[in-house]
Amino acid sequence: MIASIHLKSLRFHGRHGVLPAEAELGQPFVLDLDLKVDIANATASDDLAHTVNYAEVQALCHDIVEKERYNLIEALAHRILAAILATHPRVLSATLTLHKPHAPIPGAHAGVAIILTLARP
Repeated sequence: MIASIHLKSLRFHGRHGVLPAEAELGQPFVLDLDLKVDIANATASDDLAHTVNYAEVQALCHDIVEKERYNLIEALAHRILAAILATHPRVLSATLTLHKPHAPIPGAHAGVAIILTLARP
């Protein structure tokens, strides 16, 4: 039984971007995650050990976004998803929408985002 576990609008302050000001001052980043998880054992046992602890996923994302540094949100998104798959074996695939609300581009906008999916082979 495959379920989607959604973590929506996780907000962090990171220093990602190619401009010196982005590295120096940082800016907000917002993450939406969709984790595909086999929950058959969890529904039968009602035991957290048989599913994905989303507090641990949130903490992992926090550490990567706030403690690491990448020029490109493409690289940041890949790092986050690779870490989730490496540390949470119950996740079959993960899709991340990584929003950069204050992207330094001209004109009025609501930011930019990348959507990336990684799956187990």
